[in-house]
Amino acid sequence: MKLLPQSYIQRVTGTGLSWQDAITLSARPLLEQQLIGQDYIDSVIRVCEEKGPYMNIGPQIILAHARPLPSTREASITLLQTETAIPLINEKHPVRLWFFLATPDDISHVAILEKLATVLMDPDQMQNLLAAGSVEELAAIFAAN
Repeated sequence: MKLLPQSYIQRVTGTGLSWQDAITLSARPLLEQQLIGQDYIDSVIRVCEEKGPYMNIGPQIILAHARPLPSTREASITLLQTETAIPLINEKHPVRLWFFLATPDDISHVAILEKLATVLMDPDQMQNLLAAGSVEELAAIFAAN
């Protein structure tokens, strides 16, 4: 299983984006492939608004997700890297790596999370993710894992 195909990776400046915009943009590849519905994106944003920035899983990293919905067709993950940090809920939670996780059930995403954790727990890989200057560089990091 390939964790993150290049078509699921995006890179933008981040200037002028709200955290809601970043989450919506990060989900776009899955929405375009009809692997999720707009209701799933709306649910992720609503959960953040209600529960706060708990999806901030590390320095400059969010794992945006929500409970499974019928509109979610396949366990998958995307990445949006922003050149500048965008505050998630408040200034205490600046984010540059916006991972968006979709899952149709309670278990099919576990393998994705295991692979993602392998990359994110490696300090060198984290530096590479933050320093990457193109979608191709980001994709290469995940292709090697």
